[in-house]
Amino acid sequence: MSAELLEFFTVYGLSAVVVILAMGQFGVPLPTSILLMTVGALLVEGDISAAEAFFWSLGGAVAGDQLGFAVGRFGGQRVRNYVANKPRLEAQLAKAEAYSARWGAMGVFLTRWLISLLGPMVNVVSGLARMRWLTFLAWDIAGETIWVGGYLALGYLFSSSISAIADLISNAAWLLAAAAVTLFLGWRLIKAARRQPASA
Repeated sequence: MSAELLEFFTVYGLSAVVVILAMGQFGVPLPTSILLMTVGALLVEGDISAAEAFFWSLGGAVAGDQLGFAVGRFGGQRVRNYVANKPRLEAQLAKAEAYSARWGAMGVFLTRWLISLLGPMVNVVSGLARMRWLTFLAWDIAGETIWVGGYLALGYLFSSSISAIADLISNAAWLLAAAAVTLFLGWRLIKAARRQPASA
């Protein structure tokens, strides 16, 4: 997937970055952080300016977030009805709603860069909760500025090692996923063992 996206970026330039980042921030599982680091690495060669890279990338990220917000705002009960038939999405929505209830608008800011996995669902929840659009937009831009700027800077600073960094991030993601599965299976085994009557 990463190779195809990078090829798409090579052919279409920064307009491709906008599309890919918008899709990623909307919730499509794409390696957006690796793409941003790649763009940052290209800044070293002077093919594109830092301002162009930053503003195009920020525009794409914010556009994806706004689309998610609009789905929640204008979808309303239809969104809830759709999610109700999909247990995994329903659980994610409930988690995002609990998070948003606790953190409010600050939660939008934090899920742009610190807890980014919750970001797409928090966008939808913010729309469902009818958060003021200007409030959402302001916190969204603030958070995405940190996320976009951080990954572009990382790519720029470590341009000679961009492949190694991408591999490290990819391997770390698989490692975390494997650890989560292991913990879940262990928990299920312990729970099943406790249900068994004690042997004489």
